[in-house]
Amino acid sequence: MYQGETVGPAENATMKMLASEAVVFRSGVLSLAVICWLGAVAEASEVVSDGRTRWLHLSSTRGEVPAADVDRQVAALVADIDGDGVQDFVIAGYEKMAWFRRQKEGWKRYPIENGSPQVRMEAGGDCCDIDGDGDLDVLMGAQSKQGEIWWWENPNPHFAADKPWVRHKVIAVGGTHHDQIFGDFDGDGKPELAFWYNAGMQLFLARVPQDPKKPWPYWEIAKLPPGKQRPEGLAKADIDGDGKLDIVGGGYWFRHIEGNRFQAEAIDDEYRFSRSAVGQLIPGGRPEVVINSGDAAGPLNLYQWDGKTWQKRTLIDRVVHGHTLQIADIDGDGRLDIYAAEMHTPGAGDRCRQWILYGDGKGGFDIRVLSTGIGSHESKLGDLNGDGRIDILQKDFQKDRRVDVWLNLGPEKK
Repeated sequence: MYQGETVGPAENATMKMLASEAVVFRSGVLSLAVICWLGAVAEASEVVSDGRTRWLHLSSTRGEVPAADVDRQVAALVADIDGDGVQDFVIAGYEKMAWFRRQKEGWKRYPIENGSPQVRMEAGGDCCDIDGDGDLDVLMGAQSKQGEIWWWENPNPHFAADKPWVRHKVIAVGGTHHDQIFGDFDGDGKPELAFWYNAGMQLFLARVPQDPKKPWPYWEIAKLPPGKQRPEGLAKADIDGDGKLDIVGGGYWFRHIEGNRFQAEAIDDEYRFSRSAVGQLIPGGRPEVVINSGDAAGPLNLYQWDGKTWQKRTLIDRVVHGHTLQIADIDGDGRLDIYAAEMHTPGAGDRCRQWILYGDGKGGFDIRVLSTGIGSHESKLGDLNGDGRIDILQKDFQKDRRVDVWLNLGPEKK
């Protein structure tokens, strides 16, 4: 593996030009203020290479990214909240949640939830235009005995730095909900919400009613056999090629049969307590499923369908609290890559790593270590500066409660 290197101050000074290339808004016009800001940040920040890609590393520990100020950071989302064509990010704690809006001078923190005795959020969440007004709203599940699920109504364009969003409670079932995901899973042209009641081994589906502020109808679509780990993690893809999105998580995939009926199909029943991602990493056949260790220590595995069973291949032998897993074309070569990382506390401590597994499009991977010692919990990929490249939003859970952004500067020069 290649250990990421930090570029020295002399070379760092040349990054003004590279940073100016990293922000191209929908209009195609570069803002002079943005160029100046990124140039100044590049002077003060780290430019890191993993041997394949160069990254501009910005951190809340150096004041380059605002602190989340939500206490323990349990969840993170990447989405275009304000509709300007550039993806923003959301970070939630147990009681508070904020979104970070990309502006000319960097990111500005806006509250979504400022804390309430009725709210205690858990890891997971998703964004969707729930009320149909053209902007993305935010949904989170509870860490509670009541099993609440809430959504927060996007006030676009009336954002205020001192005013949280309006919250709506729409579901209460089971107990703690770790992971939720929106998608059209029954092929009716409308998004549904899939969510776990983890302790009950149950996967639920809910429909968004015409008035989404009223209670949402929901029903159980699967209950996994008892006696094994509780399931976590959710992803989506058309696994069987029938034109409908399937649900992936907890070592299973779930396909729609008809009406409200779904069928659970095992991928790896021994790896339920985990994180999942899906993508066409190898041409032909079903998309591949990747599973990481979640809130435990275990391998990073790739599962390929051979026509009869899912064949497992271990890519990294041991990932300690691998609560981060995403798939995207990170280096822009047209082939999908895998992003995975470890937590710090609990986790691997100062040895915690952040990996990029660069795919060759044939099932092979060039495994690179981007960083060591910065914890990752629910870290996410997205284009955070509008230049068309995939960047990294990295957040930890307990130790430093820091936020790090890794802006993709493109391929390492050969």
